[in-house]
Amino acid sequence: MSKKNSSAWQALTAHRQHIADVTISEMFAADNDRFNKFSLRHHDLLLDYSKQQVTKDTVQLLCALAEESNLQQAIRDLFNGAIVNQTEQRPALHMELRNSETNRSEIATVLVQMAEFVSKMQSSDYTDVIVLGIGGSDLGPRLVCEALAPYKISSLNIHFVANVDSDTLTPLLKSLDYNTTACIINSKTFTTIETLANAAIVKTWLDSNATSSIWAVTAHVKNATAFGVKPEHIFAFWDWVGGRYSVWSAVGLPIALSLGIDNFRRVLAGAHAMDQHFYATELSKNIPVMQALIGIWNINFLNYNTLAIQPYADGLQLLPAYLQQLEMESNGKAAENSGGFVDYQTAPVIWGGVGCNGQHAYMQMLHQGTQIVPVDFLVARRSCNEPQELQQLLIASCLGQSQALMTGRKDPLYYKVCPGNRPSTTIMFDVITPEIIGTLIAMYEHKVFVQGTIWQIQPFDQWGVQLGKDLITDVLGLLRGGELNQVDNSTAGLVRYALTR
Repeated sequence: MSKKNSSAWQALTAHRQHIADVTISEMFAADNDRFNKFSLRHHDLLLDYSKQQVTKDTVQLLCALAEESNLQQAIRDLFNGAIVNQTEQRPALHMELRNSETNRSEIATVLVQMAEFVSKMQSSDYTDVIVLGIGGSDLGPRLVCEALAPYKISSLNIHFVANVDSDTLTPLLKSLDYNTTACIINSKTFTTIETLANAAIVKTWLDSNATSSIWAVTAHVKNATAFGVKPEHIFAFWDWVGGRYSVWSAVGLPIALSLGIDNFRRVLAGAHAMDQHFYATELSKNIPVMQALIGIWNINFLNYNTLAIQPYADGLQLLPAYLQQLEMESNGKAAENSGGFVDYQTAPVIWGGVGCNGQHAYMQMLHQGTQIVPVDFLVARRSCNEPQELQQLLIASCLGQSQALMTGRKDPLYYKVCPGNRPSTTIMFDVITPEIIGTLIAMYEHKVFVQGTIWQIQPFDQWGVQLGKDLITDVLGLLRGGELNQVDNSTAGLVRYALTR
């Protein structure tokens, strides 16, 4: 039976019609305590969803949808190691990576190995580390390193390389000394074509230093050793951790190298605290659950199919890209768990950028455009650095934008009119710390799981990504002399043009 035919879904559809003409501003006017009723707190993290077009009845009906979807049992299954990735017959145990009390000894072993590696690197003659990976094995550690730059304690220069673009890699290698450069290869399968192509070039550049200066993080040791990585230079990674959930594993080595192992553990602790909140808190007071339900309300009942991520911090400028992968790779699917395809929208298009910059660019569309785009605003109360006056300006910019989206503006000149009634959520915290970065990432991870559960899709596989990987190899064969009469006319024409000199 289609989810749209369920009693909870039908009740939400009817409710949508009932409140269709009530604006968010009118909801505030009718309730002086709306902010307190529609905001949640976890330690110093505040989630304010009062500027969403929801009422008390909306929240109750959304929670009923979650209950009808057996969400609480799904959460217990996730944490208890059940096979939640049905198409690959795997559990998803990335939460164990950040649980200091885990009974999985292999996790503790790798953490000790990481700590020893960090200590040796910090006292070595190495000055630079090239980190090769793509997708989650690149975006995760890169985001955390950028976000926590004020916590950097190492003199090592970390260089992330993901794309197979010689205009990036070649100048980088020319600027480095191969005698003082190490390389970390992050690849779960150690078959990812882009990562291995870059790794082969770096290996050749390192020349006689390659054996002693290359380390690998992988779930497939044999493939890494076949490439030439010494067994003692390999950090374990497991099939029960998806690439986009891997920042908590040895994929996070660049974080530990840059910030120190203690700060890496603080990131893990912040994520674990959110895990505990997610597991134990009732639905209506559960931050990731309410984030997910508000998203479902916007996507499936208000027909808002995109989500803008607006962090008011340069250190979080990679967050929109990170969430693009997390949300769109996880829930960008139509295959329904029990067979067939869903008949409703799933993952939104995620986009965005640094807040103040966006205000002078695409925020114009959010205020006056024909599409309504919900927004997640993120801002800290304090900066890691002085002067704090600049932080006040950031806060004012953030809150001013969310207020303007909601209230809009009337004007005698029609082209100045901003219609308002544009929904947003504001996520505020005290200051960017290792704990808060862990908390934020884990919060969005759990949001994605909740939405996947309610949409009845698989958030832990990525068969669309696999198709693209497979076709790269096929087209590469064409570029190297393969028969063009076996492919479509467009691909054949583009290959011929690419080979024209």
